[in-house]
Amino acid sequence: MEKLRLDDIEGVGEKIKGRLVEFFGSEEEAVNAILDGRVAEIASIPGVGLSKAYSIVRSAWELVEGVRWDSVLKTEGVRRIYEDMLKIVQEYAQTEYAKHKLRLFWPYPASKIERVIGRLEVFSEAKMVVEATSIETLERIKEALRRIKYFEKERARKVKGRVVVTRSEAEYTKLREAGVDKYCNVFLVEEGEKVKDYAEGYDLAVLVGDAGDGDYADNLIVVAGEWKIEDLVPESVISFYAENYGTVEAICDLAEVVFTLPGAKHLDALRKELDREALQRVKEFIEKITADGEVARGVDPELDRYKDALQKLNRAVAEVEAWVNETIRNRLAESEAKLRGEQIIRILEEAKGATLEAGKLRSYLPPEVDEIITRTIAEGEKKFCDILEVPEKELLWLEGFFPEEPALPVSMIPRKVSELESWLNRQCSIRKHRLLREAARELSGYMDAVKKGLRASLELDLYFAVGFFAKDYGLSPPRIADGVGVFFKNGVNVFLKKRELEGGEKVVPVSYVVGEVGVRIEGAGGERIIVLSGANSGGKTTLIQLIAQVCTLAQMGFPVPAAEAVIGPFEEIYFFEKSQGMVSAGALETTLKRFATIAATEKPKLALFDELEAMTETGAAAVIIASLLDLLGTQEKTCVVVVSHLAKEIMSMAKSKIRVDGIEAAGLDEKYDLIVDRSPRFNYLARSTPELILRRLYALSEGGEKKVFGEMLERLEALRG
Repeated sequence: MEKLRLDDIEGVGEKIKGRLVEFFGSEEEAVNAILDGRVAEIASIPGVGLSKAYSIVRSAWELVEGVRWDSVLKTEGVRRIYEDMLKIVQEYAQTEYAKHKLRLFWPYPASKIERVIGRLEVFSEAKMVVEATSIETLERIKEALRRIKYFEKERARKVKGRVVVTRSEAEYTKLREAGVDKYCNVFLVEEGEKVKDYAEGYDLAVLVGDAGDGDYADNLIVVAGEWKIEDLVPESVISFYAENYGTVEAICDLAEVVFTLPGAKHLDALRKELDREALQRVKEFIEKITADGEVARGVDPELDRYKDALQKLNRAVAEVEAWVNETIRNRLAESEAKLRGEQIIRILEEAKGATLEAGKLRSYLPPEVDEIITRTIAEGEKKFCDILEVPEKELLWLEGFFPEEPALPVSMIPRKVSELESWLNRQCSIRKHRLLREAARELSGYMDAVKKGLRASLELDLYFAVGFFAKDYGLSPPRIADGVGVFFKNGVNVFLKKRELEGGEKVVPVSYVVGEVGVRIEGAGGERIIVLSGANSGGKTTLIQLIAQVCTLAQMGFPVPAAEAVIGPFEEIYFFEKSQGMVSAGALETTLKRFATIAATEKPKLALFDELEAMTETGAAAVIIASLLDLLGTQEKTCVVVVSHLAKEIMSMAKSKIRVDGIEAAGLDEKYDLIVDRSPRFNYLARSTPELILRRLYALSEGGEKKVFGEMLERLEALRG
């Protein structure tokens, strides 16, 4: 078909179309996302939701593939089997992408079986790769995949305490066009104005262009010549990596481990999308930043020291003030000055609120007192620097932190503390900018590698999900053959296998064949119309479920639950579930119409029926089933398996050749469980053996119930003769 447009897709109206284009940036990108099967990402768009997203993607795929998702799955029964199997496979997917994309793998009809071959090759390889890989390595793969999510859309966030200025109108225009103003304030410095005036009030100022006379400021960085946005606002790049930190890290980890796996054609194709060297460099650099977009601790000891000082500042002020005041009081109280220590303390305390000049107050105090205060304050200032781990020589520009006036209690000057806090913030900003700029310059060059890495990682999750499923459930690649039918050896019903894996009873494998696919089992001769008879609870229903599972998975392009299998593909698959009691007249009419629909088409098809006799009285049911089998028997490309307790009656009424197979119970074991050979005997009419069920109930019951079951058993055995 021609290139797909959003208008072509069912369910995409003007509103949805607008939202898709706005989210992905263009119609082309929106269509690419849909064809990639990115259901979860589309569902995240406001006003779309998961159900609508899946419907849109499925409709688009149907258009491109030329096949509706349910073109093969013709009844609710087989669709339920398909959906329930998908749920099991989805449990192995670690990402939302793979979970949802698995729902887009529906069975292809026989006319498009070439589409199945390629997919089957990929997923069969996935199983082999999983089986050849150590458990430890597989766990590393799962752990990395669990952390992978779609990237958050990039949002420009204002950087606190940053300003970018320039004296050039041309540079100012370039700054605005580059979007620098989305991250911080951008100013054009007019002639006669000073850059340092713009720098005041900011932790960091970046001057683009040449610096002029009087442009110096201790928080100013000059960027001359050509620049990129990450030179001025490295956060423009770093924010992407910070917001997607876990996913980027997981992509790098996944790349590292998948390159240790053995070579395989389709795995190699996915690995080519992972730029191993680039992702190794990305990991090295993101280890230098945090998920908050900050420089990681340990990268720059000086930056850590300034950050620690800022964090400890308020506590240090309180601690030093307390120490200075307590020390002054203790030293004055112990002094031998002419005034008593208590009197000196009282004078100093009263002086706290007085307006006496420092020199005048000192004239009233003995020299020893002035010396104690001065010395203690000097020690306090040194202690303050020690706590903050800021050497005094770094603060030579800052005068004393305590006032000159001798008074108690002594308090650090708030303005001085504020100046120190501003200085520390500036030191942090300057060093942080330099370090982030170095990282951003590198990481900006790896953006494409990371985005390609995400796409490859999501596809790897799909690859491994099917591989893990195939390994645990013992699946094998089927052979697609000419003809119409299905053969499998040592097949295991997927639903029973799930119970086994969860701690239930071990499943007994069965072998079976329907139709002609070039493989024979002794006793079978390519028959297409089969009635399956036999014991209650003997496994007849699970067998026809297994037939449906093998055919459905094979035509999806998945390995199948058998040691060996051959499929002659079908255009349609029908599965009619067991009726719960006799159906109403209306329901019977609907059922009969559906039978007529099946019989009216000449397409290659598989029809599976589970105990249809409950639809009406026994005699009429046998006539209806026999008539249906006669009609279907005339169609050379139709295979039918009917589970029924009326096999004998159907055989007597049917005009066409019908093979009757049987699953028979040989008795009860010591636990009163049925002893059954689950693989049917071909051309064998098996009894339903209800007496075995009665014997089991009789053995396990007591009192009145035992008597009831005993009488039933006697009468049935007498009838059997």
